[in-house]
Amino acid sequence: MEFHGIHLPDKNEPTPPGRKLSEGRNANVYEWGDDRVIKLFKASYPTDKVTEEYYNALAVKRLDFKKAEVLELKKTEFGFGIVFKKINGENMLDYIMRTRDFKGAALQLAELQKSINKCKFDVLKAEGLETAHAQLRKHMLASKKADSDATKEMLRFLGTMKEGDSLCHGNLHPDNVIMTDDGPVALSASGYCLGFPLYDVAKTFFLIGYTQLPGEDRNSNDNCSCPTCRGIKNMEERKEFGRYYLDAMGKTATQIGGYLSMIIAGM
Repeated sequence: MEFHGIHLPDKNEPTPPGRKLSEGRNANVYEWGDDRVIKLFKASYPTDKVTEEYYNALAVKRLDFKKAEVLELKKTEFGFGIVFKKINGENMLDYIMRTRDFKGAALQLAELQKSINKCKFDVLKAEGLETAHAQLRKHMLASKKADSDATKEMLRFLGTMKEGDSLCHGNLHPDNVIMTDDGPVALSASGYCLGFPLYDVAKTFFLIGYTQLPGEDRNSNDNCSCPTCRGIKNMEERKEFGRYYLDAMGKTATQIGGYLSMIIAGM
């Protein structure tokens, strides 16, 4: 069968997934044999988004930063999934909830992000990766605030801004990072795009400071006050993490303010 331009076997993959490793808004990750994992997308998730993430993962596969190695796209009886090489380590969000080591996590997150942003895109433009400005424009136009004067002004301003040529992850946060003996490794290829590193910093700052991450309720228990069950729901802790992160990236809230406003307008 053809699936958005990709040839897949006509029969569903019969092998059931193994142990669930993580649960997200759009997909869950399971063991898939001894040295692989499969990211199985939920039935409600658009199939064009599945192929977009697969192609993004292929586009950055040869670049010099630590990320989950994509292997193949699968059609299974449980839905469509992307198979990756298994990474041995601890999820960064689990580490934070267990230790409350916000500074240590921020330093590793920044180390990974800097290695991603060093990658340039001259050749990859032909491989279909979206621009950061296109992502921002799309999200602002789709938001409930699209008709507001403030959003219209931001869209006009965005149209005057120069496009960057650095690799941006677009969805880098602690639940999308595995901490290994060889350093932090990036998960998820859904948000990769071309842009300025400042956009990527603003997006990560937004994700850790303004949103509840998918994995925060993974081990939660409302009757328990231990670190693991608290998540990062305390706003002071979020602010602390955000400050450590910006310091580690060598940026200030003022520097990311313009991009941050556009990101918020697109929610």
